[in-house]
Amino acid sequence: MSFAISAEGIGETRYTPSVLQIDYRCHTDLCCTLLAPHPEEGCALLLGERVSPGLLRLQTAWPCCNVWGRGGSEQQPVIGRRRRFLVDPREQLAAQRWARARHQRCLGVAHSHPASPAVPSHHDRLWGETEGLMLILSASVGLRAWWLHGDRTVDEIPIQLWDTHNHAGPIDAEC
Repeated sequence: MSFAISAEGIGETRYTPSVLQIDYRCHTDLCCTLLAPHPEEGCALLLGERVSPGLLRLQTAWPCCNVWGRGGSEQQPVIGRRRRFLVDPREQLAAQRWARARHQRCLGVAHSHPASPAVPSHHDRLWGETEGLMLILSASVGLRAWWLHGDRTVDEIPIQLWDTHNHAGPIDAEC
């Protein structure tokens, strides 16, 4: 899960967003993607746009295979994909290319916690891309959004579901 800062972020001022908008279609796609490999952790890349300095809009959940333990260190298979995930770097590059062609960018990573709360673990904070978005889905709590700072601390970001089909705007609903 360790990423280098993507080229899209070079030279930009870093900030903590105050809200993450997700439309219903994308929310459904993301939840299905993250729950599909249960009891293992599911993962996805988050593609979208920065609408304003405080607002991120998730437009696409790019499904990824959890490759933890495949051809990696000897420690990985012991821990297993039930408690860890790793996105294949080739999937990340493909997603970034696809997003750029559609004027989107990689905002961060999503993964599931099959047997723990939707709170970033020590390993999530240690291996995650700093100054980036992290979404975590747990069966008990649902989907939660976090911003990972350079010092490896996190801030929770409210999720606002968005109805793009009716163009009605925000929906009063909790994720």
